[in-house]
Amino acid sequence: MKGLVIFDVGGVLRDSSLVLWEGYKRGFEVLGLKFNFTEKQVWKLRGIGKYNNGVLGAKALFAISKSGKKMDEILKAKNSEELIDKIVEENVGYEDLTKVEKIGKIYREFFNSDAAGDKMRIFPDAKNSIRRLREGGYALAIFTNAAKSSVKRDIGPLGLDNFSAVLGEEDVLKKKPSGEGIIKIHYLLKLPLESTYYVGDAPTDIIAAKDAKCKSIALLTGMGARKNLEEEKPDLIFEDLTSMTDYLVG
Repeated sequence: MKGLVIFDVGGVLRDSSLVLWEGYKRGFEVLGLKFNFTEKQVWKLRGIGKYNNGVLGAKALFAISKSGKKMDEILKAKNSEELIDKIVEENVGYEDLTKVEKIGKIYREFFNSDAAGDKMRIFPDAKNSIRRLREGGYALAIFTNAAKSSVKRDIGPLGLDNFSAVLGEEDVLKKKPSGEGIIKIHYLLKLPLESTYYVGDAPTDIIAAKDAKCKSIALLTGMGARKNLEEEKPDLIFEDLTSMTDYLVG
């Protein structure tokens, strides 16, 4: 066995950007609020630090919308997370928390629905990359902060039997950026952490890998911007699954 590759799901195996965007849009519209963000803007916002979280993402979108600040300028800023923190502090009062929670609830219900499954898109190179890694002698697993039901709903075309373990949010006490899920897979499969790679698309994925003391791989196909990913100093960074697989398989 060459090693173990553990995958995050969103931004790595599946493109969930449209589902994130529509989930938040539905939440805003139920509350009678305008939703003027693009799919890409929502996707990249969720790749910033603590805002890689459904409810905190809702809070950030609510605050930015209320402030009138331009999302593209926020995303390009070097200190984007701190800038969003300030916008949230200045624009989300106690009286707004119920609205934010409502948006987050509607978003989450949609994300886990069958209707959302119809809008999820597996990355074109995912199936071939999974096959090549398996043939190249790697064990494969999945650990995501999403519900395991959504993984099983969307990853079927890749062959769930290709993955020796699949862990979701319900399988851990602490979600990422904790490395708990990675460590749990390590104990389940009895494979060494020094030959384990965790593949993600957001800074929280890199932090989780470091917390678990395994190698971190960042992909640029997902929500994380290169500048935010590089700040966390991943062991390896690749444009996509194909280039990562080329490196690992040789």
